[in-house]
Amino acid sequence: MTNEHENGVPKVHPATREVLPEDPMNLHGVEVPGDPALMLRLLVEDYARMGWNLESLMQLARDPNYQGFHGLLTQYGDEELRNQIGHILQRTGVMRTNMKEMISVSEGDLVEIDLPETSPRSARHA
Repeated sequence: MTNEHENGVPKVHPATREVLPEDPMNLHGVEVPGDPALMLRLLVEDYARMGWNLESLMQLARDPNYQGFHGLLTQYGDEELRNQIGHILQRTGVMRTNMKEMISVSEGDLVEIDLPETSPRSARHA
């Protein structure tokens, strides 16, 4: 395997590349060919696992800084995107968790548990 592209330009790992003023190394989103319905399904399923509901996802789609969902909003339109997200959420559900903070217990509230001196396994072998 060679270290050159088809056009003869050597590959350079970004970490070893010289930093130039005209190359600020900012991330830029670009469109790539693919199936928008699949992309929508995968995005919705991922966010549903993190607890995002329909309204939260629609707010995300309206944010032009989030190019993935915003591009889908532009393609589908508000009402159709809402319907598509709703159908996906009906199928997958939205993960919800409850967190409870344990109250510290004072020493007087502790309950002592008595264990037998001989475990059942060692009693069988005696």
